Amino acid sequence: MNKNILIIGAGPLPNDTIGIREAAGLRTHQFTKTIANEGHSITLVCIHNNDNFTEQVKKDKTDQNSYKNTTILRLHRHDKNLKKTIQNLLNKHNRQNKTDKTDNRIDNKIDNKIDIIFGINTFPSFIAAQICPQNTPLWTDLNGWIMAESQARGFFEKTNIHFANAWRQEKFILKRADKISTVSTAQKFCTIGEMASIGNITFQNFHTINVYSLPNTTEFFKTDKQDNIDTKKRTQKLFKGVKTPKESIIISHIGGYNNWVDTSTLFTAIDNAMSTCPYLYFVSTGGAIKNVSNKAFSEFLDKIDTSKHKERYIFLGWIQTEDMHKVYQESDIGINIDFSCIETQTGARNRLNEMLKFQLPIITTGESEIAENIGKYGAGECVPNENPNAVTTAILKMATMAKESNLSQYKKKCEFMHTQIYNSKIIMQPVLDFINTPIIRDKKNTQQNTPLLFVKNALWYLKKNGIQQSFNKFIQRFL
Repeated sequence: MNKNILIIGAGPLPNDTIGIREAAGLRTHQFTKTIANEGHSITLVCIHNNDNFTEQVKKDKTDQNSYKNTTILRLHRHDKNLKKTIQNLLNKHNRQNKTDKTDNRIDNKIDNKIDIIFGINTFPSFIAAQICPQNTPLWTDLNGWIMAESQARGFFEKTNIHFANAWRQEKFILKRADKISTVSTAQKFCTIGEMASIGNITFQNFHTINVYSLPNTTEFFKTDKQDNIDTKKRTQKLFKGVKTPKESIIISHIGGYNNWVDTSTLFTAIDNAMSTCPYLYFVSTGGAIKNVSNKAFSEFLDKIDTSKHKERYIFLGWIQTEDMHKVYQESDIGINIDFSCIETQTGARNRLNEMLKFQLPIITTGESEIAENIGKYGAGECVPNENPNAVTTAILKMATMAKESNLSQYKKKCEFMHTQIYNSKIIMQPVLDFINTPIIRDKKNTQQNTPLLFVKNALWYLKKNGIQQSFNKFIQRFL
């Protein structure tokens, strides 16, 4: 049976014309596309955090064509009426008289009751947890562990200020959500630990799974706009043979330089490899990221500027989505270099998913779940973190193989991981099961650290063990 579903997610979406494909928008796309393909009716509230938000909305009003039976409402994260507008939208769907009829962004013809609410990414999930009625099932997706991300951001800013607000949001979500998803198994267990800390792990839910690890899938990295590119534009080169010699070997870094990108190791490894391999060129898309410390990226650019190989570093910036296939067609090797840190161990790496999709052989440092899988299945070379010599060795090995057109073994493994390991039909099945049979979690049976709980536990121990043993236990613990 088809359901009416409200999704509160993040933009920009990967089919938008803004030219930036952020991790939050890709995650929103993964959930929305999966649910829309099942024929459910969706209202998608897309929360943006971009300076050119107004211009983007003008361009992308018709983007709902990317999802069947979906209506999109775009809002800015810093809109002072953000929560109120979404609450009004929900009230209108549920035909409640509390709706503010002065909000002209809401279609007055809406009359279908919302069956299930999804929050995709932490901040949208925080909003969803606040507005979701107690009798409406709520699934929240924590796209990356916000505590680890706060640590990484604070490392460069030399502050611990971000933790309090991060935990405030996460704690509120965990208390309200019926089901929770994460991007890795490591993050799943971090989340379970957080749930235990607020009393959500009890004997009553011993047989209940409330947290799921749903890695990023690879199917949806080929966006709708890539299907409609004319033949002439498809054959136009971006860089190989234009900005580099035709016989060059291209090693590409895709996307933004987040706080956990180890730019020092990346530069040292690439530059050393260039000294040995004169036909090696480095190409990068993306660049600086809003609301992220860009100190390391700036230092990366400064080091390149002083390198004797600086002419062999090509920066394309944020390019249009429909041009991304060219980057992969013209590249020989993809690279991903991370710090050894908690975020790496718990987080996702969209650039690696995309490289698998386009069968680009990969060099990556380890510790992240997907990087370790790439090494395990042979889709690339997985090397130790913060070890420039190991990265250089892997680059020279692959560059030699690329020169000899001998990378097919990696490409076959990329295809295998794309179709078998990161297949959305397998990964996203728990979401579809929840839609078909939604279950509201029992939120009454929680273990809060209160004086009443202490008394209840003491009485239970007394009843079970008798006066003498209880007295001895009291003496042992408190005296």
